Amino acid sequence: MLQVSLLGPLEITVGGRPVPVTARRAMRFLAALALAGGRPVAIPGLVESVWADRPPATAEAQLQTVVWRLRAALAEAGLPAGTIARRSAGYLLPREAFRTDLARFRTDVETARAELGRGRTDEAAGILRSALDRWRGPALLGIGGGATLAAAVERMEEERQRAHEQCVRLDVLRGRHHAVSVELRELVALHPLRESLVCTLALALYRSGRQTDALGVLRRTRDRLRDRLGMDPGRELVRVEQAILRQSLAFSAAENRLELRQIERALEG
Repeated sequence: MLQVSLLGPLEITVGGRPVPVTARRAMRFLAALALAGGRPVAIPGLVESVWADRPPATAEAQLQTVVWRLRAALAEAGLPAGTIARRSAGYLLPREAFRTDLARFRTDVETARAELGRGRTDEAAGILRSALDRWRGPALLGIGGGATLAAAVERMEEERQRAHEQCVRLDVLRGRHHAVSVELRELVALHPLRESLVCTLALALYRSGRQTDALGVLRRTRDRLRDRLGMDPGRELVRVEQAILRQSLAFSAAENRLELRQIERALEG
């Protein structure tokens, strides 16, 4: 079985053994097929993925060379010639011929969402952590390519960020605010204007007995929004700030059913 790993630098393995695919064009071609999930990718789309908006006049002929070399590498690893299949619409990886870590990540997130729906918060949190552990770095790190691949990378990174945010949010609701406070600070440093993350950090600090620090985090975010974007904070930030000032926040997951439902909905994407 061909394994295409997209959650980090592109890696190709067969039966756990690496397949040496290092040419940038071949990597982009294979990534485009893997991201299509078993559907054919048309020749113009593959040319765009491989050469972006500056394809050579001989792009289609060069694409055939890329396919020939990839098929040879996969055959040497023990896979049949049809692993990269030609169709009138273009090329594809047959659905039954390959797996991706992206698909497993998405399955994990959906399983975690289902566990939350059953009220199994500890199990959901563990599955989310396992899903996040599948990432080895930024999606398709260093692969480059055209706008189609860039858009796919952006979508994957958004999925990762959403899962990570809901994971730490769930940990705070489970009473693990001390354990995730450093992790939350790192996430907020990366995404200082993401209000939902800032609110989760403020809740973690508040539940750790650091009300002043929690309010300071919210105030700095309010200032950043005003100075950088000319915007007022959203309703969630205002609600959390007011609840901290009133000291009216609940402390257990059982008392936060609405919050748990919000996490479940967020994991639906």
